[in-house]
Amino acid sequence: PIIIMVKKMKRSSEFNSKGILYLISSPIGNLKDFSFRAIETLKSLDILYCEDTRVTSKLLSHYDIKLTLDSYHDFSDSSKEEKIINELKEGKIIGLISDAGTPIISDPGYEIVKKAIENEIKVYHIPGASAQVSSLILSTLPPKPYLFYGFLDKQHSKKKKELEELSNYPFTIVFYESPLRLKSTLKLMYEVLGDRKASISREITKLYEETIYLNLSEYESLDENLKGEMVICISPCLKEAVSIDYKKEMDKLLSKGLKVKDAARMVADICGISYKEIYNEYARGQK
Repeated sequence: PIIIMVKKMKRSSEFNSKGILYLISSPIGNLKDFSFRAIETLKSLDILYCEDTRVTSKLLSHYDIKLTLDSYHDFSDSSKEEKIINELKEGKIIGLISDAGTPIISDPGYEIVKKAIENEIKVYHIPGASAQVSSLILSTLPPKPYLFYGFLDKQHSKKKKELEELSNYPFTIVFYESPLRLKSTLKLMYEVLGDRKASISREITKLYEETIYLNLSEYESLDENLKGEMVICISPCLKEAVSIDYKKEMDKLLSKGLKVKDAARMVADICGISYKEIYNEYARGQK
């Protein structure tokens, strides 16, 4: 997307629009993962825009909510965006919801929000489930810093170039992938990134939820019939991370009140070297 610098500073707290746009996060599998605030917000709307009205209708029916629906998805043209902005200018209370997860995060909504802010229309987010966050905290990989990349390009050559550009990033990277491309993508990751630790989470919050912990070199051993949208977490590049001054990192963590053992484990994850090596060497340096 093209990012345009604002002409002057804006503060959303000073927007005076009567119309309000709510970005509503929806369950990613289990319909119970929906907040009271989200339900109350839906009941207050004049209209709800969604990726697929059939999918959203099931959610509304589950909570006995009757609401006017209209579609807004990746294939909607600019005329639909103008329609929504005009309705907001007229003072309507509008919601935007994804089929699953949070609007804008690998889902539609970016252009609408950008135009709403340009027109000083109030925009609020109703938080909820996020597949990337759930997968990251289950991955056993360093949770910060991390990069959410989303879907790689479907074309092999472009996908390879994207991975090459990411190859030296010293933090955990989170990808989304289709089960149909899972093995070929992992194979390419192994070829480009080397043999790193990884996790694959699927069917998150559903009955058959599963996280697979593996090294990229083990991609051939994966079951051919895995289903559901896949979330792949890849460990940081160790070549860059090894150059980190571990003593400086240890001092930072200890100054925050962490115990030596806990700090050593965190730094070991970042540096990709033995926890005992860091702990013992740091302990010697303190004597």
